[in-house]
Amino acid sequence: RTVIEKINPEFQISLKSKILTLGSCFSDVLGNYLLENKIECLANPFGNVYNLSSISSLLNEILEPSDSYKDTIVENDGVFFHYNYHSEIRDFTKVGLEEKIKALNQNTGAFLKSANYLIITLGTSWVYEQKQSQSIVSNCHKQNASLFNKKLLGEKEQVIVFEKIYTKLRTFNPSLKIIFTVSPVRHIKDTLQLNSVSKSILRTLCNTLTNRYSNVYYYPSYEIVIDDLRDYRFFKSDLIHPNEQAEKYILGNFSETYFDENLKIFINDWNKIKTGIDHRPFNPKSKNHQKFLQNLLTKIQTFENQVNISKEEAAIKNQIS
Repeated sequence: RTVIEKINPEFQISLKSKILTLGSCFSDVLGNYLLENKIECLANPFGNVYNLSSISSLLNEILEPSDSYKDTIVENDGVFFHYNYHSEIRDFTKVGLEEKIKALNQNTGAFLKSANYLIITLGTSWVYEQKQSQSIVSNCHKQNASLFNKKLLGEKEQVIVFEKIYTKLRTFNPSLKIIFTVSPVRHIKDTLQLNSVSKSILRTLCNTLTNRYSNVYYYPSYEIVIDDLRDYRFFKSDLIHPNEQAEKYILGNFSETYFDENLKIFINDWNKIKTGIDHRPFNPKSKNHQKFLQNLLTKIQTFENQVNISKEEAAIKNQIS
């Protein structure tokens, strides 16, 4: 084992923190983990977005709303998509998609306005540029490959992209802290050699940004997988994506690094409640299990002044005879 060096952060995340995650798959993994542990989080609302240029375009649409996005809606087999948004964000009419995007941007903007942290996971430096508009797209939506140019964004180009959106973010939410991380998932379609080039640019980019801006930080999920967990047993069957064991290890390290002591204690206690709710006895109607449920209900109600327990409370009550 080559264990990752201990990080001494300049801040601590508490139970009252508000966090927005954006980017590739780790943004979903981390966001869902935060939500499960009752931290207020908006987890990857735009779906997976892999490059900084597209993430910046999405943020720009939140910070300076316009109708320009209507020009980049495309139709494929009777379904309408947008080049800047994930394929999950779609509709059977153009107007319907426009309304969905507008509502999504407004909701995300309202959340970001009071968020404490923005966590961005970068996946690749490779991007696809639409030839006609010469603009970078987040998703090609299975349009003809001849409509796009594939290009590699260098570090300097990406620094410029970030600088433009950073200035707007500072005005929009001056207290916001930005945490970058690089996805360890290899993009083998680019070839392993060019994937290495792409990741190297991202890692150098993050180093440049953290040195340049006092409220921009880096979390080494990439190094944890590539250098610490460098074994195929930590990957799914495709040998590309980290498996559940690896994700738990990364999340544990993230918690130990950034969470304050009160949050760590809360999560430890809260996990006992979740384990109790998930328990499936042989006889749900037995006196022992019903007593167990009553005790569990009493325990969970001690949390009602800290977090919203309505969902979990209802799940327990539904099991009580």
